Amino acid sequence: MIFVRLLCLLAGILILVAPPVVLYPTGGAMPDALKAGAMLAGLVLASSGFFLIGMTGHRMRRSPALRSLAGLLLAAPLFAGLAVMWRGDSEFMLWGCSLMLMLTVVLYMTFVVPVVSAQGHRRLRAREVCEPHF
Repeated sequence: MIFVRLLCLLAGILILVAPPVVLYPTGGAMPDALKAGAMLAGLVLASSGFFLIGMTGHRMRRSPALRSLAGLLLAAPLFAGLAVMWRGDSEFMLWGCSLMLMLTVVLYMTFVVPVVSAQGHRRLRAREVCEPHF
């Protein structure tokens, strides 16, 4: 399990580092500020799910709030990868997004899905109050 969590940390770093490396030759042009801000927010959102699982993967079995947050944060790279694979034309981007999709599906199957479907404990009944006998 520790290797999967280390792989999550590596994926989170690569999501933040890979797009500027890919855009290096054309990176000198001044982009639209709104488009660049939206892209930066999307990259941070996509990498935050991987960082969350990498840092708190051992506590997910006990915390339903953490599991649901991880599931929501992993939805961003899942949908982004599907969109790039649907509309992408670069072979490098298709390979990168397919690897990211495979890692995202493995993380869903490993950390989020089995714990959500597990049975929880029932709540205890309230104790009956005994009245003193005289």
